[in-house]
Amino acid sequence: MVTTAQTSPSAAERSRAAAWRAAVVAAAATCCAVSTIYMTQPVFPEIAASLKVGPEDARFVFTVASFAYALSFFLFGPLSDRFSSKVLGGSGALTVAALISLAAVVPDFSVFALLLAVAGIAAAAVPAAMIALMPRIAPDGLVGVFFGLIIGATVAGITLGRSFTGVVAGWADWHKAVLLLAALNVLTAVLLRLLPTPRASDQRARKPVGQAYLAALRMFGQGPVMRLFGVGALLFFGYLGLVTFLTYRLQGDPFHYSAGAIGTVSLIGLTGVLGAPLAGRLSSRIAPRQVVLLGLGLVLAGVAALGAASGTALLVVGMLLLFLGVFSCQPAVLVLLARSVPQEQRRGAASSMYMLVCLLAGSAASAALGPVWTGGGWGAVVATGAGSVGLAAALAALGFRDNTAEGSGSR
Repeated sequence: MVTTAQTSPSAAERSRAAAWRAAVVAAAATCCAVSTIYMTQPVFPEIAASLKVGPEDARFVFTVASFAYALSFFLFGPLSDRFSSKVLGGSGALTVAALISLAAVVPDFSVFALLLAVAGIAAAAVPAAMIALMPRIAPDGLVGVFFGLIIGATVAGITLGRSFTGVVAGWADWHKAVLLLAALNVLTAVLLRLLPTPRASDQRARKPVGQAYLAALRMFGQGPVMRLFGVGALLFFGYLGLVTFLTYRLQGDPFHYSAGAIGTVSLIGLTGVLGAPLAGRLSSRIAPRQVVLLGLGLVLAGVAALGAASGTALLVVGMLLLFLGVFSCQPAVLVLLARSVPQEQRRGAASSMYMLVCLLAGSAASAALGPVWTGGGWGAVVATGAGSVGLAAALAALGFRDNTAEGSGSR
């Protein structure tokens, strides 16, 4: 009896520690893969000069890569319920590394854009696989926290991509920054070998690929799911649209920031790394919808601060509020989403379809706000972003309710 009492807690502690190690590795891989989608943003002018195209053409590369990345969540979401996370994620990371390494050395803009578009497809395999892994390995009561960890990793990836190339370009050039990001993705592919191997029972339970895709498509006919998708789409249209054009804002009056300075400012986005896991834990203690509304309120405050900023202090405040708010929302929305779909759809497909909708909306904003920027400048972009986030808040307040307990809905 004494031996059993001493052994059981030790086994539980080892299992919990292994889950946390796997989650940290998954988060690191997600961060590095996502960073490659956003790595062109702080160096649009440098890419344009290097490849002999206009600045607007350089922005087109980001739009294409982000569209490819977003759409690929439909491809990899159902597959993440069928294939090993370490195989799917590791293959994606290695493919990304190879493609962006080639992109760093090609002299032709069209080939450069094509390589980054294909890299965007491969990059989606990593977060899709890692999000699907979280409810499989999370200890009881920590599903929201583990979701928050991966969402936080996407924040870190966006921030790394938006800052790293700019900072490196300040002392070297953007080509070297891209090659360094490729090396980081190779490293995370190696680390992903440490993830747990699926149990044989889990593999037998996986449905055929065709049925998995049909189940994913059926989610678009479910009212509660579509309302959650709507919240994410409106949020990302406003948030990513604003952040994309912030680069141009900071290069002009009254800031006149260099690529390195823009990269440094973008590091403020790392605040979202703190907000996401905290919001995930909070979602198990108060209604997740309240967490979503709190996060959207912070986003609106951040948009207002960025719209009014004419100096560094208010710019920093706006960035802090924006990123903290956006990525405080995401874990709570994923918890609500897990409660809104049948059990067999929960792990990979539902969360990946949500990410697809969010990222498509963000990519659409990059294209749609081009004429808004040209015609109305920064003020028009800010007003459009605020309107989109305001609609997300209205939908969150009126469109769904918290209907189950964390323990029954998240596993």
